Amino acid sequence: MMEGSITLAMPDNWITEVVNQYPSVVKLINSKLVDAEVRDLVQIEVQNAEDLPKVIESVRKNPNIFNVDVSAINKAKVLAAFSTNQCMVCRVLAGTECFLTRSTTTSDGRMQWTMLVTKKSAFKELIESLEKLNADPKLVRLTEIADNDDLTMRQEQITRMAFERGYFDHPRRIGLKELADQFGISISTLSEILRKGQRRIMQRYFEEHRQY
Repeated sequence: MMEGSITLAMPDNWITEVVNQYPSVVKLINSKLVDAEVRDLVQIEVQNAEDLPKVIESVRKNPNIFNVDVSAINKAKVLAAFSTNQCMVCRVLAGTECFLTRSTTTSDGRMQWTMLVTKKSAFKELIESLEKLNADPKLVRLTEIADNDDLTMRQEQITRMAFERGYFDHPRRIGLKELADQFGISISTLSEILRKGQRRIMQRYFEEHRQY
């Protein structure tokens, strides 16, 4: 298992348009390939609260975006889910074996993707595909994650992906062995990561929701 990080341009993409026009940060939370469409879940946070309605309107009016569902978090931040059939960069990401754990805009208007990578070849293929799309990918880092590494960030990343893949559903949509195979780690290591990850999430929750 490796963790890779790259920055890239988003040519002819709504994110570039929004960031260039309004002081804001866009985080791509999840991207799924559904038939011929890409379904994205993003968080948009603007520096000036009065810009938020304009940003939402810009997204809704984009001819390449449809099935838009927006939920406000506060006056300056929203979650938005929508479909697109034109974002080739998103399509490449959704079809890769690299698991996106974090994606956010940078100060220069580029995107930075952080991913868990099970195969170095998959990461290389992703970069090559992005180069063909003129996305100008730049490698930030690619590091091996050893079983004895500090698990703090890794716990949360893997626990979140296990949740998204249905490990905590009843009945489960994916088993521990299948998950371990996807992450390229042993069943015992994955079990320990999930145990520590759940404890960390519960600890954080109860600390933030104290009744006394």
